[in-house]
Order: sequence, then structure tokens, then C-alpha cells
Amino acid sequence: MASADKTFVGDTPRLVVNTGIDLSVYATLIIKFKRPNRTTGYWTASIDPADSTRMIYDLLVTDLNMPGLWVVQAHVEDTDVELHGLWADINVYEPLPETSTPPTTPGPTTEPW
Repeated sequence: MASADKTFVGDTPRLVVNTGIDLSVYATLIIKFKRPNRTTGYWTASIDPADSTRMIYDLLVTDLNMPGLWVVQAHVEDTDVELHGLWADINVYEPLPETSTPPTTPGPTTEPW
């Protein structure tokens, strides 16, 4: 069962950034990010086919690689033009660890009715 309002390390949701401007006139679309450990990077985005004012990026399982507060920001470039959007925060949670050990507590042995 996934939580629609929480993001966990290793999740792969689609990141949608509303920019409020027509992105079709820009050659470069990226989403800059700052990880919780303050290192930075970017993902190459594309225009949302349903709305040319939104950029999208489908996160890979390795993208959100640590828990904590991530900061993302839209960035577009073209000849003699470079624009940044406002930043947005994404709180990334640590999932429970994977386990291959079966439970040690037996389940109920009688039916409750």
C-alpha cells in the first residue's frame, strides 16, 4: 500500500513542476535539486504533454537516495536567457528495512468465531 502524500527513499513517482510560463520556447529544461546532505545536482526534464507550462521528470529508483528534506527548483535556458523558478521542498522518508526472515511469533491457532 503506497502513500500518495509521502515519498520514501527509492520511490519512483513523476515529479511535476508548475512553472507558469510556456516552456516550448526554451531549449534546456532541468530540475535542480539539493539533497539533505547539501550536495546538489539536476535532472533533465521534459515538457508535460498535457500542459506546456509544466515540466516533468520520472524519478528513478536511485534518484531519491537519502531521507530528509530535498529542495527542487525549475531552471530553463535558451540563447541569452536563463530563468529559475521558486523552489519547492520534498520531505523524503526512510522506508522500513527489507527482511527475508519470517516472523518468529506464530499467528492465531484458533478461529475467532
